[in-house]
Amino acid sequence: MSERKIIIQGELGCFHHEAAFKFFGENDREFIPSNSFVELANQLDENPSERLAIMAIENSIAGSILQNYRILREHKFRVVGEIYLRIKHNLMALPGQRVEDIVEVRSHPMALNQCLAYLRDKQVNLIETEDTALSAKRIAQSQSKGIAAIASSRAAKIYGLDILAEGIETSLVNYTRFFIVQGGKESVEKIEANKASIYLRVPDGYGMLLKVLEVLNHYKISMTKLQSFPVLGELKRYYFHLDLEFDEMSQFEGSMKDLVVCTESLEVLGTYKKATIDD
Repeated sequence: MSERKIIIQGELGCFHHEAAFKFFGENDREFIPSNSFVELANQLDENPSERLAIMAIENSIAGSILQNYRILREHKFRVVGEIYLRIKHNLMALPGQRVEDIVEVRSHPMALNQCLAYLRDKQVNLIETEDTALSAKRIAQSQSKGIAAIASSRAAKIYGLDILAEGIETSLVNYTRFFIVQGGKESVEKIEANKASIYLRVPDGYGMLLKVLEVLNHYKISMTKLQSFPVLGELKRYYFHLDLEFDEMSQFEGSMKDLVVCTESLEVLGTYKKATIDD
């Protein structure tokens, strides 16, 4: 896993890029930008033996990124790790400019929305773009004065921009959780895992999901996420994504054996180390 190239969603300097550095460390690893999560998935499918991907799965403000759960399932990717990244938005522009010189601010719509309290007092036009880091890159390429981007501090460093204002996000409790994923047919490196992601479906009937929870309770497993999704082409049928935390693999393995009995289908998406949340 240490030698593989990493596919990120966005341009170099985006928050996926930041999260990858936090997970893998600062090194000479090669990063492959992608314009969308669909493109990211396709790039991983093209060469799964030499690549991994990092994919945002939820944000503490925006919630779950539902399309990415679907992508994971449809492409049969495996989750091999997770990381939480504190999202810090910065206003940046060409060197020598001041905040007072800025008449237009560009960034991804989510970044703009998360900085509205700061931007509300500024007489600037807000322009939505595909990506935070790409906004910074385009300003550097075009040498556009009077225009600023909202992006990460890494983007400012990569593209030679000055940070005019740091930490302009409205909420300081702004974290994104990312999955590290690999191709489904590739062998998974064995680690001492204490967290897992699974998919399951339960039969129709009263209390069937409760039976799942009773199994988890029996093995003293904490369920940290429960997300439901409609089954395509089947009315009123759902499958569930669960994130589970445990102390020993034996707890998880025992629960999986018991869950087979009370579920219609059961699939382990991956086992991995639980990430800590810090700044």
